[in-house]
Amino acid sequence: MSAIRHKFVLGVKRFIYGKRGEPYVIAGRTLRYTPGTRPVRTRYANSSNDNSRYDALQVQLFAEHLREGDTAIDIGAHCGQYCILMAAMCGATGNVVAFEPDPHARKTLMQNLQLNPGIKRPIVETLAVSDVRGEAVLYSRRGNSQSSLARSGIGEADAPDLERIVVPLVSLDAYVAQNGVPVPRGIKIDTEGAEIRVLKGATKLLAGDTEIVCELHPYAWAGFGNSFEELKALVRNAGRRMRYLDEHSEIGSDAKYGVVLLERIA
Repeated sequence: MSAIRHKFVLGVKRFIYGKRGEPYVIAGRTLRYTPGTRPVRTRYANSSNDNSRYDALQVQLFAEHLREGDTAIDIGAHCGQYCILMAAMCGATGNVVAFEPDPHARKTLMQNLQLNPGIKRPIVETLAVSDVRGEAVLYSRRGNSQSSLARSGIGEADAPDLERIVVPLVSLDAYVAQNGVPVPRGIKIDTEGAEIRVLKGATKLLAGDTEIVCELHPYAWAGFGNSFEELKALVRNAGRRMRYLDEHSEIGSDAKYGVVLLERIA
C-alpha cells in the first residue's frame, strides 16, 4: 500500500470508528484497536509479503494454541497487537505478561487495553528483556515497530528522529522466578535483534515445554555481538529445533528475516 493511500485509509478508519476502536474478530472474539494498530488479518497467511504472512501466521498460532487458564508472555509487545489477543484467549483465569520498554509504543498499548475492558488486563512491564540485569540504551523512533537495544536494529543508516532512552534490563528466567509467574504455555519474542540475548536469559524456559515463537533479525545480530551459530547452539542444547512458521523443515545453514517456532524435538 502506498504511503498516500495508507494515510487516506487510516483517516477514514479514524472517522468511522472514532474512540470505539477498530474491531478485529478472531476465534469468535471481537477485539478493538486504535486505527492503524490492529493485528494483520489471518487471510494474509499465504501472502507473498513476508511481514504480513508471518504476522498472520502468528495470530493463527496464538488463537489456536492458547486456552482458558493459560499463561503467555509477549516480549516486545509494541502497541499490544498480540498481548491483547493472548489475554482474550487465556481468559479470566489465565495470565499474560507484556514487556514493552518504549514509552511511545507503550502509551498506545495502554490505549488499546482501555478499548478492551472485557478481557483480563495483561501485566505491562517497562523492562527490556535480555540475558543480564542492569540498564541499556533503547534506540527508538517514537514508538515505531523497530525500537531496538542496538543501533543495528533500527535498520536505517539515516534516522534523524532517533531517540535514545535508558531502560532497565531483566532476564526472563529471573523475572518468572521472582514474580511467581506460572510456566507459560506460549512466548512471543520480537525484539529487533535482541532475540539471542533474550533466549540466553531464558535457558530454564527453553529446557521446558513452553511454545516459543521468535522473530529473527539477522542483520542486527552483529550489533549485539551475537551470531547464528550461537543461536543454533542454544536451541540444540535445549532439545529443540527451529523452523519458519511457513515451512515444515528445520532451518538450514543460513538465517534470514522471518518468524521461527522453537519446537521441542520428540
